[in-house]
Amino acid sequence: MALINVGASWPAPMWATIRLLAMKQRPITVNEARALLSPPTLPSGAEDMFGNAVSTLQTLRLVNMDGEKISRAGAATNLDGTDYSAFIHVLRNAVLHRDLNSDLGSNSNQDGPRDLVRALCWFLTHDPLRTSLHWDNVQQLQVDALKPQVGPAIINGVRWTRFTFWATALGFGNAALPTQGTANQIVPDCTSAIKQTVLSLWKPGSKVGAADFLTQLREAMPVLPGGSYSIDVGLESSGESTAGPAVSFALLRGVDEDWLQLERDADAQQFLRVQDQDVQSFSSVTIKDSNA
Repeated sequence: MALINVGASWPAPMWATIRLLAMKQRPITVNEARALLSPPTLPSGAEDMFGNAVSTLQTLRLVNMDGEKISRAGAATNLDGTDYSAFIHVLRNAVLHRDLNSDLGSNSNQDGPRDLVRALCWFLTHDPLRTSLHWDNVQQLQVDALKPQVGPAIINGVRWTRFTFWATALGFGNAALPTQGTANQIVPDCTSAIKQTVLSLWKPGSKVGAADFLTQLREAMPVLPGGSYSIDVGLESSGESTAGPAVSFALLRGVDEDWLQLERDADAQQFLRVQDQDVQSFSSVTIKDSNA
């Protein structure tokens, strides 16, 4: 099942399913879950939202089916159903899981999250200060961007629409403002994904060498430019000491929002180049208390 193709779920119905299972705190029958989440009083439409949510959650190993009963699985077992951001963290990690993205750059296989992951790799190479993407310009910009054996990142407008929902839900994109009347127009703003990942990797008050900070971010989210997935699909790395435009934008937003502090230490041996209107160099990153 390809995540940005028809037949896969949107993120929202998956959250509703996980919330129900967390609330019940026990396996329940598929019929019971369907009755609660898709009662016959709701308009049915052409899409089986509940069925798609369950099958997509199974693909991502976040639910188990045992006979006629459904239950949470993997990291979803730790979710209490009240914290949407915690669900997004689990969902993002599931999408990026290495077991589900093998041979990412070797062929055009789109099983599991591979189609979404390849599209994210390409999407995050763009500068959020200079580029907003919609289907009209995506068709041109993605030509020959990935390896020939991988093919284009997004093959049609239907998949682009679904990609915009996934990218924004996972914290890798935001709606473009103003949209200028163009539907499904987004910018590669990965601030939300980076913030959540940073706060899961380091405690407030931690001080990390800036280059090592970038390395660990790329390991946790290999769709970032310079990450292993991005390189696998044929995209050029900005280097070990250059954040690149999308990551730079997120780090500088972190400074503005006061959950990151970028510093130049007098005795530093390594520096990380971060670009805004100009290129700045920093030697360390301090994680601040986002709730302070």
